[in-house]
Amino acid sequence: MSDHVTYIPSELLDGETELIRQHSFTRWMSADLMQAMTDFCKNIGLHAIYTESSPPNGYRALLWRTPEKACIEVRSKRSRQQFQEIDLRNAAGNRPLLSLHIDERETYSAVWISAEHYETAKAMLAVYGITPAQRKPAA
Repeated sequence: MSDHVTYIPSELLDGETELIRQHSFTRWMSADLMQAMTDFCKNIGLHAIYTESSPPNGYRALLWRTPEKACIEVRSKRSRQQFQEIDLRNAAGNRPLLSLHIDERETYSAVWISAEHYETAKAMLAVYGITPAQRKPAA
């Protein structure tokens, strides 16, 4: 499997973008609301560009109107093994890892996007002070 890959999660940068994020993320939701929210947003053209989880609060996401024909995959609350399987599938489909959050229970929430839209998505993350995730082969 990809045990020889190091994943560097996204960071939430301090500064003025912190205030922007406070007004841009969805509210914290319980797990039972996450799928309904995702389906509803997808139907109106919005996708999560970044998601995170926190055991006491549930989930929250930063939504983005994706470019036409962009292929995006969002997965939350996955074990490392499940995440790696999804990551390998996306890498094979030319969809780089865009954002990644790992909570204190070591559950992974990630977003992948088609390669031709990666730079645009990365620029959008930067507006909110969020760094892109990194996938690096271990040395």
